[in-house]
Amino acid sequence: MGLFGLVFVGKSFPVDASQVAQISQTNWVLDVTQSVTPAYTDLKEICLFLTSPASLDQSCALGLYVSCGGGDWQYRGCVTASRPSDVFPTAWPTGEDAVAGGARIGVSIEPRAELEHKEAARLGKKEEFAKRVALDLFRYLESFNQGGGHVAQISNDHLVVPANFLDRWFTKFQHKFRRDPDFLTRQTEKA
Repeated sequence: MGLFGLVFVGKSFPVDASQVAQISQTNWVLDVTQSVTPAYTDLKEICLFLTSPASLDQSCALGLYVSCGGGDWQYRGCVTASRPSDVFPTAWPTGEDAVAGGARIGVSIEPRAELEHKEAARLGKKEEFAKRVALDLFRYLESFNQGGGHVAQISNDHLVVPANFLDRWFTKFQHKFRRDPDFLTRQTEKA
């Protein structure tokens, strides 16, 4: 049994250790295009887990990376002896070169401190996204106060909005997000 295992979430099959090629003492690569039955673009999430958490040194972590078309490896997450499994989005790189060259998953043993730094950056992006969603909701609430066609009242310095305002905002948010999933990340904050 190897140090780790992989399972594609929702596809109900683990990746056999024999399918993952060890290319160095600390690096493994899975050629997803040749090893996995469904199209790699259908594989949205992957679980990385340690088969024996005690076998990984406390100062190390196992990093998960993806690459398409022979492009650069892109970090997706890590597991440690204290957090021996996690599920990560594959978020395959896109573009003509990516599709033509197939897809690979890389696993690497690295110093825990380095991967924790990468992990903080990854989580920071999620926090920034959450902040932008909250800002979108705030701007929607502001529209009630600015006579944007919504029914609202100001009472004792409080904005009173319709009871279904969250449902209305979320419906509007979904429509914008489906039209343009990157609209939040392109917005710039108002000064």
